[in-house]
Amino acid sequence: MKKVFFLLFFQLLSIHSMAEIFIFQNCKSIDYTYDKNEYVLDLKKGLMIREFIYSDESYEKLKLNDISVKKNNTTSKSIVEENDLFVSEISGYPAFYTQLIFDKDNASIKIKTVLNNTVGESLISQCENVINYKKES
Repeated sequence: MKKVFFLLFFQLLSIHSMAEIFIFQNCKSIDYTYDKNEYVLDLKKGLMIREFIYSDESYEKLKLNDISVKKNNTTSKSIVEENDLFVSEISGYPAFYTQLIFDKDNASIKIKTVLNNTVGESLISQCENVINYKKES
């Protein structure tokens, strides 16, 4: 009886010590090309980390309009899971804001924009692959 109790206890502990992570790899954009464009979604931490490196052509094009643009960068945002999608925190002001929407089934990333209560969604990246793995903590 004690063995069964300990076995169940350790199984319950191991279930809660697993973290699910999704990696959206090789994401392509219509507007820009990248040497690397990857999104890592850590569901346990509720965090999305994007690491990207613009291609030389895209970097030079962007630099013409904004000298603060960096060739490679890392950004992060908080995320939550809603209806089998992952949604980033809201960025912007109350009258205008944006959110990223990650669809693991379609390997796509959309941007949701809201302007004066008018909602729009646009595809910003189509990814080649979405890796799902569980990490023990």
